[in-house]
Amino acid sequence: MTLLTIAQRTFSFEDYGDRRGRPILLQHGLIASIQDRDLFQTLIDTGARVIAIARPGYGEAPPIVLRDIGAWAEHIQPLLAALDLREFDVFGISSGAPYAYAIARAFPELARRLFILSGIPALYDDDVCAYWPYPVDRQAGLAQMQALAHTLFFADTTEADRATPAIRDSLRNGCFGVAQDLRLRGRDWGFRLADVTTETWMRHSRADDSVPFVAAERTAGLLPHCYFEARDHDPHFSQEVLNDFISAVIAPA
Repeated sequence: MTLLTIAQRTFSFEDYGDRRGRPILLQHGLIASIQDRDLFQTLIDTGARVIAIARPGYGEAPPIVLRDIGAWAEHIQPLLAALDLREFDVFGISSGAPYAYAIARAFPELARRLFILSGIPALYDDDVCAYWPYPVDRQAGLAQMQALAHTLFFADTTEADRATPAIRDSLRNGCFGVAQDLRLRGRDWGFRLADVTTETWMRHSRADDSVPFVAAERTAGLLPHCYFEARDHDPHFSQEVLNDFISAVIAPA
């Protein structure tokens, strides 16, 4: 893990793979750690340079309050400049999808391709949100969402669970990172998917029991250049699902 302070902002990120390879900015899921290298070994083995950036509050990343999801792109711009990335792809998984959209929208001249696997849908859109089966409180504060995050995801975790990178890093700062994700996904994102001009490859399963297929399908319809692939039996996420998406979609692109 690398900690880098630029213009009074501290970034936590991992830079995996071949530094001369194709850069891919990885936007992690809700319960996740950028130190889960083994999870992305298939992507690294393609020769890619995989840059995983921890969102605020996860692991060693400072718990900075973001105005909206669009502010994530503004926040990491100094890091992208410091890494001297002339172009890159963006890969968003589950809860990382909105942040991947934000990056592609903010840097259309740099973002060549956008990949979305089991992505959180455009909950800012009332039509899409109508197909979301969970409560959306657009007025909720961070403290309220931190309490909710702990109850939903961590109340029954064991000591062994808490030692795993994904849970350990998600629990940091009182579940700040998870809580901020939950809070921002249902509010105004600060941009619209209609403004994302990057070519997008999206895959979603009809059997996804975390993110309804119809919400993902309608989200894909909001993107100007989206290739949407439906699967029938995949779970929301697994190592097998991830590896197949990397091999079948990301590597050939």
